[in-house]
Amino acid sequence: MSIKKTFTAVALSTALVLGGGVSAMAVDAAPAPAPTSSAAPKIKKDKAAIDAYKLALGAFKTANDKFKADKAANKAALETYKTALEAWKTANAAYLTAKSAILDTFKSAVTAAKASYQTAYAAATTDAAKTAAKTALSTAVKAAASARDAAVATLPALTAPMPTKPQITQPTKPTRPVHPSPKASAN
Repeated sequence: MSIKKTFTAVALSTALVLGGGVSAMAVDAAPAPAPTSSAAPKIKKDKAAIDAYKLALGAFKTANDKFKADKAANKAALETYKTALEAWKTANAAYLTAKSAILDTFKSAVTAAKASYQTAYAAATTDAAKTAAKTALSTAVKAAASARDAAVATLPALTAPMPTKPQITQPTKPTRPVHPSPKASAN
């Protein structure tokens, strides 16, 4: 190819490539008119279905609020029960500890009285001495029993019986209504 033909081909190609861009820049950029919508407003074909959905959604929200309130009430009832049970356990343990100490004191007094009786009975040579040993044992046991009863009477009484666990019924979670879809109504 000759230089003249090559030069002409290059110039023509450059003009074609850049020509559209340069001419587009040369045109005044007038603002395009805003599109106007001449279409009528859309009428929803499934207005009844949408209204029913909105009504169902309102019922769902009410049921869901009740579900949450029931769950909170159940939780509060269990917390109250746990607190009352712990207080009862503490009071009961204190009562049982004090009563156990009183009963241990009674048992040791009776054991000491029996040991004293056995010693006195073994040392007794006459019937009068043996009867005196038995009487001393009986008197010591009665004294220990009255001391035990007096000590138990001074114990504070348990304030209440063991708390009962509340009856919890698990609330059922409501199901969310299904939104009506346009595809479903076309069928």
